[in-house]
Amino acid sequence: MAKRFPKTKPIDDPSALWTLQMELLSLAESVLGPRDTSKKIYQPQFTDDGPQLRNTLSMDGAFTELSRACENSWPETVFEMAHETVHLLNPISGDTNYLEEGIAVAFSLRVQTTYGICILGSLTSYFYALQLVCMLPEDPIRIAKHLRERVGPLSEVTKQHLMELLPNVPEIISNGLSQKFVR
Repeated sequence: MAKRFPKTKPIDDPSALWTLQMELLSLAESVLGPRDTSKKIYQPQFTDDGPQLRNTLSMDGAFTELSRACENSWPETVFEMAHETVHLLNPISGDTNYLEEGIAVAFSLRVQTTYGICILGSLTSYFYALQLVCMLPEDPIRIAKHLRERVGPLSEVTKQHLMELLPNVPEIISNGLSQKFVR
């Protein structure tokens, strides 16, 4: 049975928005492993630049910036927030790799089934990242957890890590997953 959304709008209900963020973070940790607890997680915000992860100026924490499309839509909020929650596990400054972005898309799609929604993004670079992680020999989420346990943040996984830890993955896929993500 799909989870129910509040009758409020996300923009008008910071408490429900925070509850959703913590629920998604807990789910992400349950399937991908624990987050970096040296960083504090702050209340999500709605911005013209969202969706994206935003680090605090002091780099002591991070928060999810959601697009304006989320202000009035819980399904859109779940879609964007689930993706960004993967980045909250190990917030970094700057760009990540195709591996982390592909896992973020895969996690967002998995979460959507829990909420009974289906929203697809429109940027082909994210679909390419998803396609790359789907070429892994088993469940990408399970592989991502294994990589985080062995290497640390997904953003730090290199081609050499992938080739050593996943020797059955073709080199071209390992190379693609470890490249800097370009929107």
